[in-house]
Amino acid sequence: MTQVSKREIIDVVKFTDDKIILVEKIPRIEGGYKTNYFILNLETMEKEVVTKNAYLIRKFGNSAFTKISESIANFADCEAVIFPDKSVFIIFSNGQSALFDREGTMLWSKTMTYKDKTVTSLASDGNHIWCCCAEEDCVIRYLLDGTKLNLDLRIGSTENDTFASPRFVSSDSENVYVCCADRVRAISRSDFIVSDVNSGIKDIKRYYRFGKYSLICTANSAYIGE
Repeated sequence: MTQVSKREIIDVVKFTDDKIILVEKIPRIEGGYKTNYFILNLETMEKEVVTKNAYLIRKFGNSAFTKISESIANFADCEAVIFPDKSVFIIFSNGQSALFDREGTMLWSKTMTYKDKTVTSLASDGNHIWCCCAEEDCVIRYLLDGTKLNLDLRIGSTENDTFASPRFVSSDSENVYVCCADRVRAISRSDFIVSDVNSGIKDIKRYYRFGKYSLICTANSAYIGE
């Protein structure tokens, strides 16, 4: 396990197959915070400088990044998914969300809820997205149908212990990873079987898989494992 940051990570975006962009949150003495962007080479663990525009292009797409970043001031705080048709969906930690077309024009915005409880986080799955609802102990999959997001699958509930207060989701080609209050779990994208992820680190806020590498983020640090 290699420590790659001693700060809170508020966003992670894939740059290439072996490189990712990490965004660190740096508190200001006068209050508030600033962000620091860098590229991490997963093979060598070397860090590289990256421009804000390069980060925004990877996050929102080449055609949409300018208009989207101009319409939301705190773009590093949201999670984003680019759908196959190049439309972009974003969501913030308070459930506020928006859908943009491929050119970055906002089509709609709303607060995402399930049973009147806030839905948060975001993981990509083709024309689907995965989110979580901590108060309902569940993970939810939505389907993009035109410009509508329709709920088509829910895993977990307050009546079972599949997920305990899930608070973050991510995905790779095989699984959806869910950070819960007590552990990290994986949902197989092929058969929806849920299993535990062995991380060796407690109180994980964010968990990602990039090929053979895992990125594990706590409240004040980040680690790369295999």
